[in-house]
Amino acid sequence: MSDEKEFSLEQIRAAARALVIAGQDVRKKLDALTVRALAQRDLAEQQVREVLTAITEGISLGAAERADEMRASLTDALHGMDDALQHAAEAMNLALGEANSSVREFAQQDVKQGLNELKNLEALFLETVGHVAQGANELVRQEMNRLVEHARRTGTGTGDRVRTVAEDLGHRVRTTAAEAGDAGRRAALEIGSRVASLASRKLSEIADRIARRAEQLKQK
Repeated sequence: MSDEKEFSLEQIRAAARALVIAGQDVRKKLDALTVRALAQRDLAEQQVREVLTAITEGISLGAAERADEMRASLTDALHGMDDALQHAAEAMNLALGEANSSVREFAQQDVKQGLNELKNLEALFLETVGHVAQGANELVRQEMNRLVEHARRTGTGTGDRVRTVAEDLGHRVRTTAAEAGDAGRRAALEIGSRVASLASRKLSEIADRIARRAEQLKQK
């Protein structure tokens, strides 16, 4: 979890709305906002869901105020969220890989739990967008539902990244479990939250790199 002051869900919602209304570099800025908000919390399912809901609600509100460019605004914004979740998947990959190699500190069942949450990331994304769409105005709702259905048919960058990571991690988890034997089974049962916290720290490092790149681009 990042040491900076945590954005409230209302602040996240307001920031997403403002970015969509501004209409400049929406995809890139929504990516950065989503990564930063996720990095301030443990990357556990409930906290990820809360952040995605706040972001999506803000996007919906902002798009409603840009009727002339509503479709493009929603497309760019949801692509930004997709980009951010790919960063989150990479952070979870790094954390789970580290946890999986530390059999004395992390329980194998908790590594597997983290792997299952990673696999669910794309579904959580699309489910959240679909849920928020139900409370949007008619035009925004129709467009958000269209984008979700398209993503379900063609897949997302998050889904592609998750499948690649999960396949590799799944192999490593099985190998380490076989090697660890009783050591892994005796590890503490509360480690699942520590894996999520470790993933958050990894994502915070990614967020810092994104911010540095953005600053370098401004100076060119």
